[in-house]
Amino acid sequence: MGKLKLSPSTRRELEQIVTHPDSARQLRRAQGLLWVDNGESVSSVTKRLGVTRQSFYNWRDSLKQRSGSIRQRLEDAPKSGAPRRKSDQVDKVLPDLLATHPQEKGYRATGWTRRLLTDYFVRVHQLKVSSFTLKKAIRRAGYRWKRPRYVLSRRPKHWRQAKGGLNAV
Repeated sequence: MGKLKLSPSTRRELEQIVTHPDSARQLRRAQGLLWVDNGESVSSVTKRLGVTRQSFYNWRDSLKQRSGSIRQRLEDAPKSGAPRRKSDQVDKVLPDLLATHPQEKGYRATGWTRRLLTDYFVRVHQLKVSSFTLKKAIRRAGYRWKRPRYVLSRRPKHWRQAKGGLNAV
């Protein structure tokens, strides 16, 4: 494939994107399209950018076929797939739930654990949530897990003297 044959207005917009990109992907795609339009081979451009030839041809096709500004055309197309549902529901309930005490919800525990939270979501909301989903939701809510440090006894600095130990008179 020889030159890309970009229109002068498209070329100007691509050069504007190269000087002021919104993202690294936009920059890379605009540079690749301009280099091929300048006469470089597709294989040398894809090797320099570290992408496949098919990626370049996808960029070219989106530049020609998609609607919107050239900046929008160089961004990724919307992805298909199901939207998040569980994590959105968990995000709504979790901050208020973590602010309450587990005993108020009928648990015999002094603090929330992932196992308790999982059980709560199944029992109350009929929502089976993985430990990973809970971990991410807790982080998004601004909380951090901290394991309790068990200290068997806190002795005073001079405990032997107080007990009449070896240092007693």
